[in-house]
Amino acid sequence: MELYLQFGYGMKKLTIDLSKEWGGVNVILSPRDIYPEQLKIWSNDFAKANVSCLFDPQCYFPKCNHKNLIKYEYWLDNLDEILGSNDSSVVDLIKKLEYYNSIISAEKFIIPGIMRKFDSEWFSLWKRDCLKLSEATRKVVKNRKAILTVAIPWEILCQGEDNIEEIIELTNNFDVNGYYVAAEPYNNQYLVDHPVWMSNLLQLCAGLKLQNREVIVSNANHQLLCLSAAKVNALASGTYQNVRMFSRNKYESSREDDIRQRNVWYYYPQALSEYTIPFLDAAFHSNIIEELKPTNEFLNPYIELLFSGVQPSSTEFNETLAFKHYLHSLRQQVKLCTRSTFHETINANEVLLQTAERRIEFLESKGIYAQSRSFRDIVDVNRSALQRLQATRQFLLQFSWDEI
Repeated sequence: MELYLQFGYGMKKLTIDLSKEWGGVNVILSPRDIYPEQLKIWSNDFAKANVSCLFDPQCYFPKCNHKNLIKYEYWLDNLDEILGSNDSSVVDLIKKLEYYNSIISAEKFIIPGIMRKFDSEWFSLWKRDCLKLSEATRKVVKNRKAILTVAIPWEILCQGEDNIEEIIELTNNFDVNGYYVAAEPYNNQYLVDHPVWMSNLLQLCAGLKLQNREVIVSNANHQLLCLSAAKVNALASGTYQNVRMFSRNKYESSREDDIRQRNVWYYYPQALSEYTIPFLDAAFHSNIIEELKPTNEFLNPYIELLFSGVQPSSTEFNETLAFKHYLHSLRQQVKLCTRSTFHETINANEVLLQTAERRIEFLESKGIYAQSRSFRDIVDVNRSALQRLQATRQFLLQFSWDEI
């Protein structure tokens, strides 16, 4: 499993910086956060910095009329109606998207998808959308891998596994090379505390991977490290919460203030939790700040100020450094969770959860809390999902691990 960057507001410099430091990076570009003119100019800057780009059309809510999305020539606010007719506009849509993909020299073409609200017609409409869009893509796109967007509302992920199995069965008929999974979180939660949601997402990804196709999961955070057990190819994550989770609000609002955080959060990878600077100050004054220092494989220049022997709030540790540290840590954890066999990958994930459980318990015993970004109540959610995966697909994953 790899880490891709999910592009968001103000991420151009950070993307280039990390690519230079990491020796290259894959980024999924966002038309919501890049004007068409910028896409043309920035594509050269990205190429020079060894940044490989993909383009997410972000057609999830065609009627959202976001001020940036509607500047693109492919945008259709009546996409839903067009997909329900025999109109040739679907092919025209793909042709216009192919133009933007050619600008960035994308190796893979992300086929758009609509995030439909779950109702009695969802499966028939979803199948129709996917077939029409994938067939149009095969007619137009010749030199890129076709990656189909699988946009799943939270209601489906919080119900029975039969729904997930039906989606997996339907995808067998799609002529595509892989899937770009956009999973809406339950109750708009950053860390989802619904065990069925997490289990079904893991089951979905495993089922798609067992078709021997590429699977990229968008808008991810550290909770989705467990998808390594499904041998997902890549997680895509970024800076603000709205690129670490799929959020309807991102497409309904044009105000950048909506994504700005009031607090700077420090990610402690061993606890799978994030802490505000005031709680780091509390740890400093309790002489346990070193307990929040990550182990050697996660050390990086971005957090040196926090462990320099002075009160964290008096340093110049800022949002940019916090973002770079988070992404550096997540990239390392992606590598650590990805093992050569299914059994070893399950064990690696279990060690990750056990360590987080113990570190959170220790820090809380000393009065250091992660508040809304604590993984304390999420440990069992992920553990439950991994156990369910072993019960349902262990044999197939063990047998196919080297091939998928």
